[in-house]
Amino acid sequence: MPREASVQRGWIAPRLAAEFPELQLATLRAQCISVDSELGVSERLALLASRFNGRQAIALREAPIASAYRTFFRQIGIDPEQQRPPAEQAAVERLLSGGNPPQGRVADALLLALLETSVPVYGFDAELVTEPLGIDLSPSGALLLADSERPLWHLFAPDGSDFFAVPKSRQVLLAAVGAPGVPGLALDEALWLAQSALSGS
Repeated sequence: MPREASVQRGWIAPRLAAEFPELQLATLRAQCISVDSELGVSERLALLASRFNGRQAIALREAPIASAYRTFFRQIGIDPEQQRPPAEQAAVERLLSGGNPPQGRVADALLLALLETSVPVYGFDAELVTEPLGIDLSPSGALLLADSERPLWHLFAPDGSDFFAVPKSRQVLLAAVGAPGVPGLALDEALWLAQSALSGS
């Protein structure tokens, strides 16, 4: 079976779909085989860090995919200068820390996907959520990442979610959020990267 058959498209609330017809959510289930960081993934993250410098960090915001998230942040009322989009935030943290130190298999997998594609991928404990996932609106107009039963997380919030995967999670539901203008194939690639890093394949 081709790997793309495993990627599922999430739902978008009608009001949001009308305002942002290109907004996307894609999900993919993955098995996390260990708590510990995988050596190959850790080495790949270290290599990415060694090739990255301040000039590239500044230029990142002009790259097509990263720029799409910056634009979307402004459209939904988030100042990207105050709260950086995911790829930009990861770039700053990389410079400040001097690298990408191992943080465990789940965190490393999500970071690798983000750094390679600029698409943010979030990992939910598959045992705690009910598929399909989607993007909804709260009564106040904030964007929510939700499952078929309840809200799971305020989208792009710096705080975590009680439904996020933890190191001991063995079944992870990966969710990639695509801002308008981001190709669907970029979401798929980010999900496959994270899935491979979690499963060791």
